[in-house]
Amino acid sequence: MTTDKEHMDTTGAEANKPENKATADEQKQVTPKQEPATEEGPAGAGQEVPKEEQPEVKPELATAEEEATSEQITETFAEANTNVTEPSGQPANTSDAAAGTATADHHDEEEYEEDDHTDYSQLTQEELRQRLFAVLKSPDALRKYKTISELQSQYDHKFQAERHDALDKFKEEGGTEEDFDYHTSKEHQDLEKMLAAYRESRYQHRQSQEEQRQRNLERKKELLGRLRELVESAETRNSGDELKKLQSEWKSIGPVPAGEAQELWDSYHALLDIFYNNRSMFFELKELDRRRNLEAKMQLIERAQALQQEPSINKALQELRHLHEEWKIIGPVPNDQRDPIWEQFTQASEKVHERRRAYHEERSVREQQSLVVKRGLLERLQEFANFNTDRINEWRDKTDEIQKLKEEWDKAGLVPKENAEEVNKAFWGNYKAFFQHKNQFFKALDEQKMHNLQLKTQLCEEAESLKDSTDWASTKEKLIQLQKKWKTIGRVPDKYSDKIWQRFRSACNEFFDRKQAQEQHKAAELEKLSAEKMAICDKVADKLSQPSATGSVEEFQSLVEQWRETDKDNRRTSPKAEDKFIQLMERYLERVPELSLDERTDMLVKLQVERIKHSPDASQKLYQRENTLRREISQLQNDIQTLRTNIEFFARSKNADKLREEYEGRIADAQKRIAHLQHQLDAYRG
Repeated sequence: MTTDKEHMDTTGAEANKPENKATADEQKQVTPKQEPATEEGPAGAGQEVPKEEQPEVKPELATAEEEATSEQITETFAEANTNVTEPSGQPANTSDAAAGTATADHHDEEEYEEDDHTDYSQLTQEELRQRLFAVLKSPDALRKYKTISELQSQYDHKFQAERHDALDKFKEEGGTEEDFDYHTSKEHQDLEKMLAAYRESRYQHRQSQEEQRQRNLERKKELLGRLRELVESAETRNSGDELKKLQSEWKSIGPVPAGEAQELWDSYHALLDIFYNNRSMFFELKELDRRRNLEAKMQLIERAQALQQEPSINKALQELRHLHEEWKIIGPVPNDQRDPIWEQFTQASEKVHERRRAYHEERSVREQQSLVVKRGLLERLQEFANFNTDRINEWRDKTDEIQKLKEEWDKAGLVPKENAEEVNKAFWGNYKAFFQHKNQFFKALDEQKMHNLQLKTQLCEEAESLKDSTDWASTKEKLIQLQKKWKTIGRVPDKYSDKIWQRFRSACNEFFDRKQAQEQHKAAELEKLSAEKMAICDKVADKLSQPSATGSVEEFQSLVEQWRETDKDNRRTSPKAEDKFIQLMERYLERVPELSLDERTDMLVKLQVERIKHSPDASQKLYQRENTLRREISQLQNDIQTLRTNIEFFARSKNADKLREEYEGRIADAQKRIAHLQHQLDAYRG
């Protein structure tokens, strides 16, 4: 075991040395200036006093409250200087105080340990070891640094003496110092371990203290910043409380690093001096502020008195409210003027309120009159609540009537407040009921119009599908039916009315325009064809007009062939032209001498059949012609049967020969006619 103090922590002792006296003397000395208590305390709550510019408005405080606040701030300052004031009451030298503070900040807990005057030199080595064990195991071992150092010193001294005796004995026995190996006891080794642990714990404790001092330094710098803001800001009622709070926090913070202590302390007291110097400026400005506030409030009184001339009571009341708001904002006035100016202001305000009361009395009379008028309008409105009709014009007429009632209602004006809800609810209930029924009617009407729109849209689609057809007759009939159906469908929504009608009309017009153009073209063709055929007819008629003119079968065939030529390209002429041609050709055949009656008839029938087959609706015309021939044949057969029956009656009477011959002749003619008709019928069938 060594005798030097290398096992002890001497770093803390070096750190605990006081600051050099010369260094302390060089520090800036700041003596806080204590301001005596004044009769009037700080300004009212929340009012700030600019440093360079005097405020125009300040709130008013009671004198007793101001004095209490002033005394509180003075006491706070006195407490802040307690640590730097000498017993004589004069300010202490701040550099000396700072030096002492800096030194005190770095004393460890063991430096505050009471001096132990026990004489450990009389204890044996074992007693010293036991005493060391006891102290090292105690909870406050770190605070008993001096005791542990003294015990360790005595223990080391006795241990070295014991080792020296053992070495001498070893040499006497013939050994050398180089070969000497002193074996310590287990108790000694345990003590060495405890001392090593103590040194480590002490080192950690010292490190923790240094870190805490750094944190304390940061906190005090933060407080200096807050104090600087307080000094630079305007004086308020709470400034004293804020200062006292800052001082309390400053005192509660522990020591700081020695190198920062003096400068920190000087800055702190310099800011305190500035704070109390600024307070004197505030009290000088306060009286001037109150005089200015008095002038501002006198102007408000003049404006309030002028409101008596304002024609509109509502504007006057609104302006009066603004004046009262401004009055509240303006700060205090001299105490002797406070009550008089308030009395003037309230008198001017009361006159405005008297006008308001008179206005309300007059309005109450008007409201009662309006109530009578509106009750009469409600009776007239009753009939509209259940009105209903299916005619649009009647709805429009009733709408005009109810709108006029509403105009009268609006002109009637306000009614008493206690009756307003009743009459308004009754009026608007009936008014809305009418328009609800009207809306339901027009909604149903709109739905029907939309349905009509769908129907007419379908008709448009059908018409558009037919507009390009060339089946003129059938398509014409279909479009006519669509037009008739269109007329049976009701109205559609107005915004679609013109559009849907133009669509349907365009489809129909397109077809009929095409049909008309085709008919015009056909008429022109027919006119041209008719001219050609009439030329043929005129040629035949000219020849027949000559009594001596005769015809021939060849010429007949030539004329028929010319007539056929006009039928090319499916061109058709009028039925009258065809009939005229047939009649002329029948007369022409009568001028052909070599033809018998049957031959003429046969040729004429063939010509008729041919022309019918080339005409429109040929099948129908052939069928009609066949039916006509059959009826005529049937009628002739019936006539023959009747004649034969009559001849039998003539056989029983005398002088009936002439009648019999006549009837037989008629029967013969009828049979010839039947044969002729049958021949024609066969021709039509062929």
